[in-house]
Amino acid sequence: MVETDASEILLRVPARAPYARLVRVGAAALALRQGMSFGEIDDLRLAIDEAMIVLLDGLGEAAESDIDVVFRMADGQFELEATRSAEGDISAAAVHRFDAIASELVDDYDIDPSHGWVRLRKTPTADDE
Repeated sequence: MVETDASEILLRVPARAPYARLVRVGAAALALRQGMSFGEIDDLRLAIDEAMIVLLDGLGEAAESDIDVVFRMADGQFELEATRSAEGDISAAAVHRFDAIASELVDDYDIDPSHGWVRLRKTPTADDE
């Protein structure tokens, strides 16, 4: 069932590090529209940087791959779902790094290393400045 106040934005970027910035900047702009504070947006941007590092794990600069990103906003919640088109597992080390750095920055996340998929969720808090 789709929420009537839900918004969904799709973005496809080449699976190369310089394009991660587009995902991060787009997410920050959308999170601001969702009412997140600057501190929450900084946390989200760092978590997205780490998610992109996970998705780029094991891919060379010459890899012909894309990352498809879906931004969803509904009921004040921000969600990012990103999938890489390249086949191949994401290393356990990359997943561990994400968990160590980004797990406290978002409310919820899932990573599927065998399918190259990451999902993050964050809801703005009323008291954060």
